[in-house]
Amino acid sequence: MPARLQVIFWSATSASVLLLGVVWTLTHQAGAGGASVEDRVLLVVAGAGLAATSLVAARIVFVLGRLKRHRRAG
Repeated sequence: MPARLQVIFWSATSASVLLLGVVWTLTHQAGAGGASVEDRVLLVVAGAGLAATSLVAARIVFVLGRLKRHRRAG
């Protein structure tokens, strides 16, 4: 895997873990009834960011797998 691709992959993975923690915390806070409107907006934004960064990391893995199969076949 090229160095730049590794940086992008691990950055997306790290951001996903961070956003997962934010979503987890805000979900528990909202479930307890102590969430304000700002917390709910942050929960939506963090959830969208979590989905986006997870998709970036998954796409990198998918493309690398496809390239590896093409190298073996060709």
